[in-house]
Amino acid sequence: MPTIEKLVEDASHDMFNPKLNFEIAKKYEEMGQTASAISFYLRAAEYGHDTDPLVVYASILRMSICFDSQREREHTTKHCLLQAIQYLPNRPEAYFLLSRYYERKQDWQECYTWAEVGLTHNSRLEALPIDVEYYGLYCLEFEKGVSGWWLGRKEDSKQIFEKLLTQDINLTYKSSVEYNLQKL
Repeated sequence: MPTIEKLVEDASHDMFNPKLNFEIAKKYEEMGQTASAISFYLRAAEYGHDTDPLVVYASILRMSICFDSQREREHTTKHCLLQAIQYLPNRPEAYFLLSRYYERKQDWQECYTWAEVGLTHNSRLEALPIDVEYYGLYCLEFEKGVSGWWLGRKEDSKQIFEKLLTQDINLTYKSSVEYNLQKL
């Protein structure tokens, strides 16, 4: 795996290469340098707009995650997610991240609505070139279940959580589902 120095040197000879800028962004993010990561994700998104839609989409999503980690960047985080939806509206990842964003703000109607919209995009799609904290439709189901409970849809939430327990889901989600079922 190339070092950040090697990647930056390569980029100096091919600065409009979206994939190379994406790789640099990932490296900076791994190093905890989110401001630099955002800069290179943005370059990847700009330079790949017409040629590399998955790199562009993933870059915008990772930018939202970087901004979110910086705290006090709520508007910018949300704006990135809306841009991702605008760019590739048939993919579920941005809908999930937006739903989770509203869950964390305890804006239950927005959380529920974005989860519901995301669930309409359930076709099998090509994997993104980076983890965006979305592991499958069950992530959207989980958001719908959590927000539904707060909106007075206790029985729907219970059914969602019980269904999730029968699926092969991430252990963190499984644990959260079990916790939520105990509270219902």
